[in-house]
Amino acid sequence: MQTQDVRGAKAKAGAATALPAAAGPAPEAPLPGRPQVMLVGRLEGLRQRAFSAVGAIVSRPRPEEVPRLLAIAPPDVVLLDASLPAERLAPILLALGPADGASGRAGDRARPALLVFVPAGRRLERRLREHADDFVRGGLGDEAVAVRLRGALRVRGFVGELSRKNAELEGLYHRLEGMARRMADELRLASNVQRSLLPAPVQHGRLEIAREFIPFREIGGDYYDFIELAPDRLAVAIGDVMGKGVPAALMAANLKASVRAQVQGGDVAPEEVTRRVNRLFWDVTPQGLFCSLFFAVFDLERGVLEYVNAGHHYPFLVRRDGTVLDLVEGGTVVGLAEESRYRRGTASLQADDLVVLYSDGVTDRGDAGGELFGVERLKEAALRNRSENARIVLYSLLGDVQGWSAGTPAEDDSTLIVAKFRGLDP
Repeated sequence: MQTQDVRGAKAKAGAATALPAAAGPAPEAPLPGRPQVMLVGRLEGLRQRAFSAVGAIVSRPRPEEVPRLLAIAPPDVVLLDASLPAERLAPILLALGPADGASGRAGDRARPALLVFVPAGRRLERRLREHADDFVRGGLGDEAVAVRLRGALRVRGFVGELSRKNAELEGLYHRLEGMARRMADELRLASNVQRSLLPAPVQHGRLEIAREFIPFREIGGDYYDFIELAPDRLAVAIGDVMGKGVPAALMAANLKASVRAQVQGGDVAPEEVTRRVNRLFWDVTPQGLFCSLFFAVFDLERGVLEYVNAGHHYPFLVRRDGTVLDLVEGGTVVGLAEESRYRRGTASLQADDLVVLYSDGVTDRGDAGGELFGVERLKEAALRNRSENARIVLYSLLGDVQGWSAGTPAEDDSTLIVAKFRGLDP
């Protein structure tokens, strides 16, 4: 009787230190805050102390329950006994899928890390190698298994953190993508609005006008306008606002409104219009912002061009005999000083004279080596084509600029206007 008691006590002590037997499926939702380890199979020779130091919540479902549990509540690590029969292993391996390195799914948080336990004297099968993230030999003892488990849990923690960061970044990316789409839509709308504000073509028996506006971005800071003052009087304006993109486009719209408001005031003397535009622009724009402006009035009845150049790149007049005249009279840029005075320039117009107005995006177009097209080449091109009508001259000049750049992208808005005076009636 005494011998039986001693044997019973020894059996109880062994049960306290041996790995617990399979006791049904684990809870379907893992508890938060602690890592989850799922033990599958007999894992012969391992004792509970191999897992107690890991600090994980350990479950040990029956092998046939594992695929379902992996689908609804995957743990962090699965410790799988390689000695399970093939018919038990196959559905588990199918549910787990290949290892990250084999499948290319690095960082897949949904798949648990698979640690394969290989009992002493057993070989690791090929299919287990394809699915395992790591393996441990049974003969190495409890501590070796605990070390491998801690390593696998640490890696899963890193992967989990990376997955969270990736999810955050993906969310930010989608938000940025949405914002970029909305911004692109708004820029397209703004571009359409800006183009709708461009002046209508000029139809006059004594004057041909061709024009082209090429914004560097969807919208630009170049400005030009044609304003009919009388049957034989036409105001032409061109300007270049400081900056690019939306802010420059807003300032260009402001400049257009300012010029038109002053022209409708009655006094269209170029120097007076420019002076008032300067004062208005000074009042309504932030300090330090300015623009260039060339404002001219074509008197087609008298054959006279009156103008003011407020800091703009010099337009030029090409006469039929090849003489070139720069239109330089004027003053400083608009918006730089509160009170600025401007001088009026005057040029007589003869039959077949060309007037070429441009922004610096035309002359500052560079080639592959960085050399600019420049004003002199623009003048030479105008001289070569001066016998053609205004539209042909315009596109010949643009073709020369494009050919010079040889595909080098533009870096600024480009505006080009060609006006050809047909002469007075006999």
